[in-house]
Amino acid sequence: MKYCLDCDWHATAADEPDQRDRSRAAIDHHVETGHAIDSSESLVRPTTPDGLGAVLARELVPSSD
Repeated sequence: MKYCLDCDWHATAADEPDQRDRSRAAIDHHVETGHAIDSSESLVRPTTPDGLGAVLARELVPSSD
């Protein structure tokens, strides 16, 4: 499965059986949008746990100490 890290775009074997066509579609999506694409062998899109965004934001913001 190929999926976009920035939006809901994805390409699966059910959508397009040929791996090369899925790869070309992912490249085209990246070129058109600038979005990051990831590939996974799973059948469904990976998900992040709830609340992870707050943890990441806290880690990225410089400490005022």
